[in-house]
Amino acid sequence: MPHAFRLAAVALAAGVLSPAAVANDKFQRIEFFGSYAQLESDGIAEDFDGIGGGLRVVGGQRVGFFGDFQGEYVPTEIDGGGADLDFENYRAGAGWGFPAGPVGFFQVKAEYVSLRTRLESGGVEVKESQNGYGVHLQFEQDLAYDFGVHASLGYLDVDDADGTEYVIGFHWVPDVFGFFAQLRWDDLNVDGGGELEIQTVRAGFRVPF
Repeated sequence: MPHAFRLAAVALAAGVLSPAAVANDKFQRIEFFGSYAQLESDGIAEDFDGIGGGLRVVGGQRVGFFGDFQGEYVPTEIDGGGADLDFENYRAGAGWGFPAGPVGFFQVKAEYVSLRTRLESGGVEVKESQNGYGVHLQFEQDLAYDFGVHASLGYLDVDDADGTEYVIGFHWVPDVFGFFAQLRWDDLNVDGGGELEIQTVRAGFRVPF
């Protein structure tokens, strides 16, 4: 992940950005996506994984104030069966964007984070909600031919865990709608010891407005 993140930053700094791309602002959008998620924890012998989906709305200005709202639901099951885990990820945030020289546009964002799970195993159901906040430094900029990259580096702090969040992806938005794909990796330290990793791959449609 860190190596891929550096490659994306180098591509921007290399001068791939064109004046036409700067003028063609497609920052405001609605995204409909499918998700593949995998949850790994020190306290779980097997990993949970599954396929779901979600919705994201980003509105505001690329340079200036913007809001970011998203919700995601992924039903997963433990490898080999025997237990099901429904995973929900809700975010509501706001930030400020600004130009950053030759590398394009950066945004600083703070958000409310709610990570919810419902575990069902052997007829027993356990629900848990981890609420907190996240802070992120991110960039998202069109390059040539309506193709672009986006990435962010963030920190999450919820009730019983905290740690880093990485996002890297690409988007292609030639007209009234386009496509995007991204990888999100949450690497969290659990209070009292242990780690929790949540790896999510999203892909879907992006509709600018």
